Amino acid sequence: MSNAYDVLRDHHNVLRGLGGRFKAAPVGSVERQAILDELLREFTIHMRIEDDIYYPALAAASRLIAIAHAEHRQIYDQLAVALRTPAHSPRHVDEWNSFLIVLEAHADEEERDLVPPPAPIDLTDAELDELGNRMLAEMERQRNSRFEQLHVKARAKFLALMPG
Repeated sequence: MSNAYDVLRDHHNVLRGLGGRFKAAPVGSVERQAILDELLREFTIHMRIEDDIYYPALAAASRLIAIAHAEHRQIYDQLAVALRTPAHSPRHVDEWNSFLIVLEAHADEEERDLVPPPAPIDLTDAELDELGNRMLAEMERQRNSRFEQLHVKARAKFLALMPG
C-alpha cells in the first residue's frame, strides 16, 4: 500500500533530483538533453496524477486547488520560455533555472498546503492508500506508454513554438 501523501512527496523529490542533475550537466550536452527528456516526462506524469487523481479527491479544498492549477499554468509558461531559449543564448541557463525554481516552489507549497489537505477533508488511511495506489498505477502506465512518451515530446515541441 502507498499513502497518497508519500507518493506526492516522493515524486516531488524525483523532480527535485532531476532538476539538480539537469543544472549540473553541461549546457548543450547529450547528457543534459537526456536528463531534460526524463524531467519533462516525470513533470508531465506529475501534473497528470495531481490534476486527474489527487486534486479531485480534495475537491473540498477548492481555493487551494485553484491556486495549484494556476501554479501549473505558471510552470508550463516558464517551461515554454526555457524551451524557446537556444543553448547558445546568454539567457539559456537563467531561463532553465527559473523553470526549476517555480517547479520546486510549487512542490514546496503543495507539500505545505495540501499534503495533508486542510479540514474539512479528512481522508482515512484506506482512502489514502487507495488514492496513492491509483496515482502509482497511473505513473507506471504513463512511464510505460509509447504514446505518452511521444505526447511529452510533442508537447515540448509545441511549447517551444508558442509565441512569447
